Amino acid sequence: MPAGAGSFPGKGRDKLMAGKLRYEELPIASIEVSRANVRKTGQHEGLDELARSIKEIGLQQPVVVHQQGDKYSLIIGQRRFLACQKLGMERIPALIRPVSNETEAAIVSFSENIHRLDLNYRDKMRAAIELRKRLKSIAEVAKHLGVTGQTVRNYLGYEGVPEQLKEMVDRGDIGATTAMSIARSVPDEKKAVEIAKKVKEVPSSDRRRSIIDVARENPDRSASEVVGIAKKLRFTKITLNLTPRIAQALETACHDYRHEPEDIANSALEDWLGKRGFLK
Repeated sequence: MPAGAGSFPGKGRDKLMAGKLRYEELPIASIEVSRANVRKTGQHEGLDELARSIKEIGLQQPVVVHQQGDKYSLIIGQRRFLACQKLGMERIPALIRPVSNETEAAIVSFSENIHRLDLNYRDKMRAAIELRKRLKSIAEVAKHLGVTGQTVRNYLGYEGVPEQLKEMVDRGDIGATTAMSIARSVPDEKKAVEIAKKVKEVPSSDRRRSIIDVARENPDRSASEVVGIAKKLRFTKITLNLTPRIAQALETACHDYRHEPEDIANSALEDWLGKRGFLK
């Protein structure tokens, strides 16, 4: 059986009755995504990382389906299902749940998705820092979590900044926030240092951010080419009027994560536009 297929508790048992649910390891070819599944966008986001995680530590939670003749319709777990398909797995742990119609299936799918609570980002940071202490290297942490090294660096914050960038911060060449932004945007350490040296030479904060953004979006370009592209960019400035509650939250976030307000605003806007398909 391919890696990741047999980690769900109950391996070796053909069926496990639990109320109206029954557990089986079903052929992936027998499952189709139900029209009642409420996740219509973002299902492919982070799929490579999820597949790596399943390959490394196994599928920790079964998908949920309902039977239709000799086929099964997927209600919950579309991203897990797609990741297992990507890995070439032949079977997948599944809970088979009877539903009377597609309306009931949609209600089940909606309820599961709306009540799901992801780990708080700060909790992810703490966990990554603790794992870094135990496993010593970012590469090892990434391998065990089934994510990219860049994702681990994001969780680690300044802890994950390469030493050469930290030395530049110590010398006053760049700020800690800039160093973290470069480390998050440029996975290759050698290129990250080259970008940092280019950023150091630029006095404008807008232009500095544009260099880092271009470097992230053009990973195959050299540092000199990145600067050339950034110089041609035109900026659009907008003014945001924040309520006291949001302004206070932004100030707290800047303090806790050592980011500039503009970096957080840009990141939030990019994330919102990306998830809704406006960024190509």
